[in-house]
Amino acid sequence: MTDISRRSFLKLLPAALLSLCLPGLKAASASSKSDIIFLRQLMAEDPCCRTIMWHSLQPHGNVQLQYKLNDAAASVSSISPKTDKFTLGDEDFYICTARLESLQPGHIYSYQVIQDNEASDWQKLSVPAANQPFKALIFPDSQCSDGYATWHNVAETGFSKNTDAAFFVNMGDLVDNGAAMFQWRQWFQAIEKHLPQLPFAPVMGNHETYNLQWLCHLPKAFLSFFALPGNGSLKWQRYYYDFTYGSVHFIVLNTMMEELDPLQPGLLDSQLPWLTQVVKASTAKWQVVLMHKDIINYEAALTDNPYDSIDPVGRVFMPYFDELNIDLVLTAHQHTYRRHDHIKNFRPALDGPVYIDTGNAGNCRYDVPRTRHFDKVMLPQPEVDNYLTLTAAETKLTVNCYSHDGLLMDSCTLAK
Repeated sequence: MTDISRRSFLKLLPAALLSLCLPGLKAASASSKSDIIFLRQLMAEDPCCRTIMWHSLQPHGNVQLQYKLNDAAASVSSISPKTDKFTLGDEDFYICTARLESLQPGHIYSYQVIQDNEASDWQKLSVPAANQPFKALIFPDSQCSDGYATWHNVAETGFSKNTDAAFFVNMGDLVDNGAAMFQWRQWFQAIEKHLPQLPFAPVMGNHETYNLQWLCHLPKAFLSFFALPGNGSLKWQRYYYDFTYGSVHFIVLNTMMEELDPLQPGLLDSQLPWLTQVVKASTAKWQVVLMHKDIINYEAALTDNPYDSIDPVGRVFMPYFDELNIDLVLTAHQHTYRRHDHIKNFRPALDGPVYIDTGNAGNCRYDVPRTRHFDKVMLPQPEVDNYLTLTAAETKLTVNCYSHDGLLMDSCTLAK
């Protein structure tokens, strides 16, 4: 698929319509009884830390985050969040961020937000024990043109059928237009009952870099809404990051070089040495990469030469994945589920990283041709919607793909 064909979906909502939609939705939110909006947990680099964020429409004088061990006799601790004013379109609001550190492994906490005379409900915060087995929910692209009803339905099925999930991931293109506040609101509203208690790890997609004129811009909404772990770069803070959970080290890469280099060069040059550094420093048993763009160029799907089917993003990153012994690479972007299995030296192999394109969790759907060399498993075309689970046990890493209604469609297990 060319970039132009992908963007044809974007044109469904012209910039004028986006702008017109914002005021009415702003009024609807302003009428809410609570000014603690979109309370959410975010993954931190260490599972014994956690970032808590929320929005407010007004500034508040007394703002605190209270937390305690989930025990009736436990004392309550309190920290003051950082509050930043943020403007997107014609909306001004405040983003509050609090970081909890040195939490005890293997314990459950409760936390609540205090704003002046208002308090949120107490929310659960779970801290895993060291190397504890876990399950994560993996959601592909969630961009929608239906008010995010499809995203809501897919996510609700995933959450309801996997109540033991420790955290969840959204693989990029969370929204169709990264500068449209009404879309961000709809994305948040679709899953807002889960965000306070289940940590979230977002991946940046190309749609997060589009402004209301469908031109590329720096993704200030994504960067402001999600206070992600540091990466040592002031220029590219929150664009890419890593975190460890249980026996898995997750490396969240940014594949938006084409979109961002004309605006702010150097994204790839910053990431590659960082990638090598964090993987070599990790003591985790499994190394898993999360990145938005897939490694296959489906326009060259029928070529006789396997290398011709590799996308420029794959040509850059895959030699590093080979050298660093990455176990699993999860991608998105094409809105189709494909298990490519092991690829090494740009060819199908019996070892090397396993690659899976995670599919589609929104209502933007494509017919994508099968590659001659790399698509070992694919879902029926035209694609509908799906989600995945990633389960880490003592010696196994299992990825299951489920349809939007929870039917198992594919399963892949790595062992070592």
